[in-house]
Amino acid sequence: MGTVIGSFIGGLLAIGAAVFIYKKIKGNGKVDEAPPETTPPVQKPDPEAELKALMARLIQLNIQIRTTFGLTSDVIQMIEDVIDLLKKTVPQMVARHPSETLTYELKRICGDHLPQVVSEFIDLSGESRERHVQSFMASLGDVREQIRRANEIVEHNEVAEFKVMASFLKTKYSSGNI
Repeated sequence: MGTVIGSFIGGLLAIGAAVFIYKKIKGNGKVDEAPPETTPPVQKPDPEAELKALMARLIQLNIQIRTTFGLTSDVIQMIEDVIDLLKKTVPQMVARHPSETLTYELKRICGDHLPQVVSEFIDLSGESRERHVQSFMASLGDVREQIRRANEIVEHNEVAEFKVMASFLKTKYSSGNI
């Protein structure tokens, strides 16, 4: 009787092994595996929509400085000069060199850094603004010159300068040190 039971169990194991091998061969090596998880494709942002959003952010910033009580005309003019340069330079970079690091850094200045720094200055008390206005103006002047230089690079198609300028902007402004 023990031989019969042993033979029966051996037969079951042989059938199980045969089924396993058959499924493995027919199923391209997949046996009772869960179907692979599918991740939705990463959608790249629409460049035109992104550019519109950046330009809208600059318009918001311009409205913000125009409606903030206590900003001097010199401060408003300096911020508007930087905004105007960004409005000129960023669309050119996006159109001509969308994947360049310089384009990315200019978009960050346009959408993040400049609005943040201006908002922080605006949020200061009137007394604090007066104490910090000279350093704020100097910083904005530096930003304006960097954007002006980036604009020259674009207009003269100085491709070799892209990486140098991008590296400089990244180092200088990525930490928000405008």
